[in-house]
Amino acid sequence: MKIEKIFPWSPELDRGLSETFAGDYAEIVQGVNARQLEAYRLWDGAAYMVTRVEKGVLTCCCYQGSRLVEAMDWMRARSSQLGLTDIVFFTKRPALQRLLRKFNFQLDAQVFRARVA
Repeated sequence: MKIEKIFPWSPELDRGLSETFAGDYAEIVQGVNARQLEAYRLWDGAAYMVTRVEKGVLTCCCYQGSRLVEAMDWMRARSSQLGLTDIVFFTKRPALQRLLRKFNFQLDAQVFRARVA
């Protein structure tokens, strides 16, 4: 499995994660550049992701590309190596729960958003 950390933020990450940012782009870039978040290139650019570790949890902040199940296998192994207790991801695609069913993800929360400006 070829997974490479990318630092600092780069145009490659802009392209590789372009469909994932929503309104969080500036925060994600700042987080990667401050080393609070980690950005990765997977399988020579077949996918890209940004993660963070906080309070015993690995959070996949954004993921774009193929081979998601293989990437989740890596995240589980990495979490185990680090002694973490959980993996969390956010998505607007409920079908991902079916795709990742072998990992037994459970719905933990729902997010509501209201635009005020």
